[in-house]
Amino acid sequence: MEEKVDNACEWCKENWQSIVSVFVTIVIVVGIVILSISTFGTAIPVIAVGVVGAIVGISGQLISDIISCAITGDWDGNWQSYIGSAIGGFAGGVLLLLTNPIAACSAEAAISTFFGENLENITGGQKRSTFEILFDTGLSTETAFFSVALSKITGKLSKTLSKKIPVFKRLSGINSYDASFKMVITKLKQGSIKKFHYKTIRNGVISGLSGGALENIASVFLMGLRNGMTNGESCHKINEK
Repeated sequence: MEEKVDNACEWCKENWQSIVSVFVTIVIVVGIVILSISTFGTAIPVIAVGVVGAIVGISGQLISDIISCAITGDWDGNWQSYIGSAIGGFAGGVLLLLTNPIAACSAEAAISTFFGENLENITGGQKRSTFEILFDTGLSTETAFFSVALSKITGKLSKTLSKKIPVFKRLSGINSYDASFKMVITKLKQGSIKKFHYKTIRNGVISGLSGGALENIASVFLMGLRNGMTNGESCHKINEK
C-alpha cells in the first residue's frame, strides 16, 4: 500500500504541470459552454454546434493523420490527439456562436493541441516539455488563423467545383451545406424552432470539413517542417558527441 502511495506521489510530482493544464482547459471549455447557454437562454444551439465541432475536429485530425502517413509512411495519430480534437472542436463550435470564425478556429486549434499533448504526458504517451507543448500550440493556432484568413481560396475553389462537378454543387451558394446549417442555428438561437434534425449535423460537418481543408493541409505541412527541424537538431547533437 505504501509503495502504491509513493508511486502515485511520484507520478503526480512528475506530471503536475500537465495535470493542471488539462484541468484548467476543461474548466475553460465548461466556462465557454455556460457563457454561451446563458447568452442565448437555451442549450439547443450550443449542443448542436458543439457536436458538429467535435465531429469536424475528430474528422479533421483523421484526415491530417492520413495525409501525413501517406507522405511519411508513419502513422502519428493516437487516441489522446483525437480526444483533444473532440474537445477543441466542441469548444470551437460553441465559440462560433459568440465570436468570429478566425477566433473560433484559432481557439479550437490551440485547445486541441494543448489538451492532447498534455494528456499524452499524463497517460504515458510521447513525453513533451512545457516549451514543446506551447510551441506546438502556437504553431497550430497560427496555422488555423492563416488558413481561415485565406479561406477565400477554398471558397473560390468550391464555387469552381460546384459548377463543373455536380457532387460539389452544395459546397457554395445560398443552398450550400454551410448556408443551411447556419440558417437552422439562427432559428434555434431565436427560438423559432426547438429541435434540430440529423441533417443539421450532416450539413455542419460537411461545411466544416470542406472549409477546413486548407487548415488540414497547412497543418500537416507545418508540423512536418517542425518535426524535420527537431530531427535535424537531434542528429546535429549526436554528431557533436
